[in-house]
Parts: sequence; C-alpha cells; structure tokens
Amino acid sequence: MFCKSCGRQIDNDSTFCSFCGTKQSVNLRPQNQVGISQTLNTTQNVNNNEANFNKSPSLVSQQKYDPTYKKEDDAMAIGIIIWVIVLIFAIVGPLEFQDSESYAQFRVVSAIASLILRIFITGWVSNIAKRQNRETFGWGLFAFLLPSIALIVIATRKKLFAKIQIVDGLDSDQNSKILSDKAKEFYNESKYSESIRFSEKAIELNPNNEIATDILKKSKIAIARINNVGSTTRTVFRDTVDNKLLKIVSKMNQTIGAEVFIDDLPAPDGIYMYKGGTHKLIVENGKINQCYYIERVKNIVIEKTNKYNAQKGDRVFLDTGSPAPTGKYSKGFMSYKIIVEDGKFVKYE
Repeated sequence: MFCKSCGRQIDNDSTFCSFCGTKQSVNLRPQNQVGISQTLNTTQNVNNNEANFNKSPSLVSQQKYDPTYKKEDDAMAIGIIIWVIVLIFAIVGPLEFQDSESYAQFRVVSAIASLILRIFITGWVSNIAKRQNRETFGWGLFAFLLPSIALIVIATRKKLFAKIQIVDGLDSDQNSKILSDKAKEFYNESKYSESIRFSEKAIELNPNNEIATDILKKSKIAIARINNVGSTTRTVFRDTVDNKLLKIVSKMNQTIGAEVFIDDLPAPDGIYMYKGGTHKLIVENGKINQCYYIERVKNIVIEKTNKYNAQKGDRVFLDTGSPAPTGKYSKGFMSYKIIVEDGKFVKYE
C-alpha cells in the first residue's frame, strides 16, 4: 500500500509509514488481497504504480512539506526583539536633542544603521527562503521593507519539497541521469532529504545508476549524523560483503537489540558480515540478536563476543571455515598463544 501522507510505498501491514512516520488508517489498505499472497500483491502494486507514473510523466505525486526541516527559531527570536524595540520607540515617542546638529548626526547614524540592518536581514531572509525552496526575490523585498515582520513570518514557514519532474520525450535512463545530477546538487548544498528523494527516484527509473546509489548512501549517512547530535538514539550505516547497506538504529549505544533495516524495511532474519570482515551480525525479527567481533590470527579466525578480548567459549575457525582443532595457536613471534579445545577458545597463554 501507499502512505496517505507522503505517497510512498510501504508494507501492506504497516501501522506507521517507515518514511515520514504518519499513522496509517485501516481503509487505506488494499481491498483485493483475499486469496492472493501478499508478495504477489506487492509486486502488482509496484507495477501498477510504475504504469501510472509512465502515463503521467510530467509530475510525480509527492509530499508537499519536508518533515525533517527544523524551524528557524533564531530568526523568530531576532524578529521579535527588533519588533519590540520599534514598538517601545513608538510608545515612548521621539528623542530630545540639545541642538539641530545633534539631531542631524543622530539621523545620519540611525539611517546608516537601519540600512545596514535591512541589508543584513534581507540576505538572511533570502537564504532562509532558498533553504525552504521558496521564491527569494519576493521574500528579500519583503525583508527590506519590513525586516522584523519578514523574519517572524519566514520563521513560521515550512520547507517545501522540490518537485520531481520527468521530461517528456526522454527515456528512463536519461531522466534518471537528470534526477541523479539534481540529487548531487542538493547533496552539495547539504539538502539531504531532497537528495534522498531525487536519488531514490533516479534509481527507480534506472537501478544501475551508480551516481544516484552513491548519493543516496551518503545522504542517509549525513542525515543519521545530524540526527545523532545530542540524541540517545544512534543510527549508523554499514556495507556487507554481499553489497547490502544496513541501517542500524540503537538506543544508548546498545548493540544487542538494535533495529536493522535494509531499504528502510526490517532486515530479514539471517547472518550479515560487514565488508572488510570486522563484524558478524545475527539478525532476528529485524533486530540484532548477537554480534561477533572478528579477529584473524594467522590461519585461524576468532568470533569474539567481547570487542577487546576473546572469552572462554568463543568459537574459533580455520581459514577454510571448519572448527579449529584442539591445540595452541601462536599470534606471532614473541607473542602469546591461544589455547583452543574442540573449536572453542579456552584462554591466552
């Protein structure tokens, strides 16, 4: 089925959208699933969606506002302060001066200060409007004429999503390239939610678009880093040896029990090995059930349950993958030995 808010495809039994978090109502679920497997229906929905997209290529249905955008609270605060100052001067009335020369000097200084302030606020509001994908000239003019009001108003606005447009007359590969180039542009401007949307659509049109795939990966990592600042929830991305990208979400830096996603869906049960062979994860019900830290010593491999040192009972394998025979294994010249019994670590010697 498709999310009632952002319009993206999600699992048919989803209660919340995995993209925007909106709760789904029951009447949005497909009604034609009786006697048909969920897998076949999901495939059919995807195909129907692609067909509809191809019939109306001018504009893609999309969410209007970016839910990840943080409001411009500093602009709101400065706007209110300036407005209060102006209001105070209006209530108190004009200042008194000893002579006309002092009044003339005050007029010159205040005019220069006002002009500098207006130019600064105009640039500030225009930059905010650009971040919100709004028209910058109109907002800049508004800010120059009414600086404090413009700051307050722009601070209350939501960020508009840029429209994903498909060029008529071009094939899927060509449109995919255009979208991936735009995604790269958004990424360079630190508009990560936009770069994710455009790169996802580019990959949908051409799954072999390597530029879009790379931008999508880097954008998700960038957003995860931003969300991790000052948060007890941590999100990291890890590549596996079979080229899957794992999204691991943990609380309080706990590994066991952390949620694992692939393409924003819970990872299927199984074993996942990090690219580089440093970690081995056992995933069950979309969560990490066990994590092994891989240590390679000459011709053996130790699956450590502790990050730093092997513990008694940790499994030891030969390079071939078979359990290591009972015996002593040296880590190298002038180094300690590893005692193994029946394929399990016993102690260091």
